[in-house]
Amino acid sequence: MKNYQVFLVLICALFFNVNNSYASRIKKGNKALIVYDYFKAKKHFSKGVKYNPSPASFGLATIYSRNDNPFFNLDSAYRYILLSDSTWILAKERKKEKWKTYGWTKSGIDSLRQIISSQLFLNAKKKNTVVRYTTFIERNPWANEYQQAVHSRDSLAFFEAVAKNDANSYKNFVESYPESEYAELAKQNYHNSQFQELTGDGTLKSYQKFVESYPDSPQRTEADSVIFKMVTAPNTFEAYQDFVLNNSQNTFIKRGWEEFYQIYLFDYSKARMLSFKKNYPQALNLDEIESDIALFNKQFLPFIKNGFYGLMDENGAVIIEEKYQFIGSFDKGLAQFIVNDQIGLLNKRGEVQIPTTYDAVSEITFGRLIVEKNDYFGLIDRKGKTLLECKYMDIGDLSEGAIYLSTDTEYNYVDYNGNQLIVNDYYNASDFNNTLAIVETEEGVGVINKDVTYIIQGYYDNLKWLNDSLLSFKDGNKYGVISLNQDTLVPAKFDFIGEFYNGLSLVSINDTVSYLNTSGELATAFFETYPNFKSKGEFVNGYAIVAKDDMYGRINASGDVVTDIKYENLGAGSKFIPFEKEEFWGVLSLTNKVLVSPQYDALDIVNDRFAITKLEDSMGVINMDGMVLIPNSYKSVEHIVDNSFSIFDGENYGLFVDATLVIPLSYKRISVLNERFVSLMGELSIEYYDLEKKQLVKLQEESE
Repeated sequence: MKNYQVFLVLICALFFNVNNSYASRIKKGNKALIVYDYFKAKKHFSKGVKYNPSPASFGLATIYSRNDNPFFNLDSAYRYILLSDSTWILAKERKKEKWKTYGWTKSGIDSLRQIISSQLFLNAKKKNTVVRYTTFIERNPWANEYQQAVHSRDSLAFFEAVAKNDANSYKNFVESYPESEYAELAKQNYHNSQFQELTGDGTLKSYQKFVESYPDSPQRTEADSVIFKMVTAPNTFEAYQDFVLNNSQNTFIKRGWEEFYQIYLFDYSKARMLSFKKNYPQALNLDEIESDIALFNKQFLPFIKNGFYGLMDENGAVIIEEKYQFIGSFDKGLAQFIVNDQIGLLNKRGEVQIPTTYDAVSEITFGRLIVEKNDYFGLIDRKGKTLLECKYMDIGDLSEGAIYLSTDTEYNYVDYNGNQLIVNDYYNASDFNNTLAIVETEEGVGVINKDVTYIIQGYYDNLKWLNDSLLSFKDGNKYGVISLNQDTLVPAKFDFIGEFYNGLSLVSINDTVSYLNTSGELATAFFETYPNFKSKGEFVNGYAIVAKDDMYGRINASGDVVTDIKYENLGAGSKFIPFEKEEFWGVLSLTNKVLVSPQYDALDIVNDRFAITKLEDSMGVINMDGMVLIPNSYKSVEHIVDNSFSIFDGENYGLFVDATLVIPLSYKRISVLNERFVSLMGELSIEYYDLEKKQLVKLQEESE
């Protein structure tokens, strides 16, 4: 037993001496470190790691972190400072107190760890790669340079993705760095690249497939926009119907319905509106259609207040407030208005359907409007879509689905949507007439069809339609007649050839006139020319005015004289004939009965019911029985509509209706607005006379 006790004493003494020996290594290592004896310091610290890992590792980390010794190695410094930090909690307090003089404290460990991390950051910065920054970030979350490293890494990674610029690169970036400051931009670029890659061929099918595959993509709206534009590009009924019926989920479906409806109204009528509503009950713009139907027959009357134009109803109540330089009456559901000297169009709800872009706008024909801007012409539809830019010197009438247009140097033809129909360049061109058009080239004038085939070769000096199958041509100063087969029916011998009326064409030669039939034969005897014979001598309503020995009469289509050639002058008329005798004018019936004896200095028949008469410098109105409806007391008289006439006394205008002065001479101008309303323009206001209700209409505020 005694021997056993001795053995324990010896073991404890040995352990104390060993432990004290390792503890002395920390002291010796630090003393060596103080005098920069790195070899001895490293030797002592390395042997002390086993029993005093935290202070020994701190010493080794210090050695490895310094670049003034051969042991400089930041990876080793990093490894030992982490070991020192992780074992700090295991060290006894008496040792912490004992060795704090060497800087081994928790704050000392943290400080050295930061120094090592800063050095590692500088190394990463020199390499400047995503991998090196990523390694630093993962291993040094405590570093002061952590955020800077994250920014640098993310910047490099993002611009690497930008360099590749494909969807997969952006996707990988977002997945790898979801918290990055570039994440949102990368997402946007991802969606953009994905969109471009999947729709790069530009086909409708690719855009449709994109929407089907990625319905929630931020590029969905852009894809839908392209689909909408591509499907509706022909700007036809069929194209818009295809879009609205087959693209119900498209972002632009409501706009599609709205534009389809406007295409449908190329033939503007209430019946068309009702038809659209009936045929397309699923339309998304039914409120708009219901509104148009309700407003179709509503009267809109322009008014002026405080120098600006608005619109009121037939009772004078304001419908659209005054804020325009001008508002006109409605034409096919749209009214021109002016703001800042530019013209646009309003619908009846007061909405701007076509913005104020143009200097002039034509009436609506087949849902199209010719517009002018800076002295050049273009074409738009009633939706406001530009079909032809304003860059043409002239644009023809819309006829038979084709329009001619001209630049400074040439003419060409397009369809109603601005698509080129004929690619030949002409010196001059005309509207199509029964699928044919007269054109001029360098060689001369000819006739083409819509297939650009010459029906009449273009070597004539001049061609003019006489009817659907015959044309006049010019040779020198004389005119002849040819057929579409280019057969010469009449050689060029006449001074003038007019269009065919009732199967006869007026011709003149050597101060005489006669008439040709469609076979090119003279159908009547020759008569004398007279002033205005080219218009008055045509066979209108089956009769023509002729002259002989400076006296006038009428003939029928057979050449028979039906009104004796004994009058000093005759006027044209379909039911009544003005005639002059002994320098005064009266009225004949078609059977040559004198209805109004010759007693006026001048007489002009209007509306086949009235005659505006003149006596000396005064004008009036009579009916065909000679009854005076308006006495010859006015400076001028103008027919307005039906049985209404404006009168002018030299300063102001008034209005007669049914031979009664209903509006006194107090207005500056009177004109017809439509069949029901007569516009009465004052100095700073507009009022109206309602022909149906026979009453004056004023803006309500003015009448109160």
